[in-house]
Amino acid sequence: METVRAYVARMNRPLNATNVGDALGASGVKKGLAQKYLDALVDDGAIRVKDAGKQKVYYATQDDEVVDAEGLRAMDAEAKAVSEENARASAEVGRLRSQLRALRNVQSVEAMAAARRDVEDENETLEKKIEPLRRAKANGEVITESERVKIEDAFVKGMEAWLDRRRKFNNLFETVLEGTGEKKQKLWGDIGAETEKDVGIDYDKYRNIYDDLKKQRLADSRAKRMKR
Repeated sequence: METVRAYVARMNRPLNATNVGDALGASGVKKGLAQKYLDALVDDGAIRVKDAGKQKVYYATQDDEVVDAEGLRAMDAEAKAVSEENARASAEVGRLRSQLRALRNVQSVEAMAAARRDVEDENETLEKKIEPLRRAKANGEVITESERVKIEDAFVKGMEAWLDRRRKFNNLFETVLEGTGEKKQKLWGDIGAETEKDVGIDYDKYRNIYDDLKKQRLADSRAKRMKR
């Protein structure tokens, strides 16, 4: 019976004999015995009972002490203090989480060392490329600005002629290919055409230089207009 009383007190909600029997069946308290114990506890005043239609509902005795106004104010103050402490704790948790995210984004010492080695290797490569220019400057072999512009103009003019002829040939070749129905490689061999690669010319290299030069000149032109 003490097991039933303790269970009703622990649950602290309305229960019937079926609820108690289901919960305590493993302890040997089936529904019938649960009903008997519940009624006995009601007679002893240990729990309360209320009729709910065809069944009885049992619940723990509520003997809470009535709190006066002063007690309520004290409880409110305590609740406020606890709420403020919770707010401070939540803010601290948020700060620590932000700090943790920031730390996760920081490179490790090993990663920074590897990045430094990469930069040093790149710097060494660039130094090797610039060394001939330094020697040329020391020997007075550096070209003037006007000479550089002339060289670039000649290169651009030659590239534009190359690209124009390349485009015209490709358009003509595609037209003939479509008209004959031949396979591309066969027709290419039949007419004896050669690609830049066939004659040892790196087309991509010169095309990249041309594109970069055009972009740089466009940027310079825009900068001059902005100054004006």
